[in-house]
Amino acid sequence: MIEKQNFNGTEVWIKVDPYRVERANKNIIPTEYFTASYYFNEPSSKANVGETLKDDDGEAMLFESPVEALSFARKQLEKKF
Repeated sequence: MIEKQNFNGTEVWIKVDPYRVERANKNIIPTEYFTASYYFNEPSSKANVGETLKDDDGEAMLFESPVEALSFARKQLEKKF
């Protein structure tokens, strides 16, 4: 999912992608999370590399729903711009 946002005149694309987790025990849920990245150009070209939101350990932040990922990304970008 890709959503275009405008923060104080700066166009930013937020992209939410599924992130599968392989578990030793298949009964442990969730097995799918979501990550969020942002781009300053439309993220359609391979040359356009976005910035993935990361946690305190430098790993990609994992969200339990695409709505949660998008909301968190929006809040972080509002602070940045």
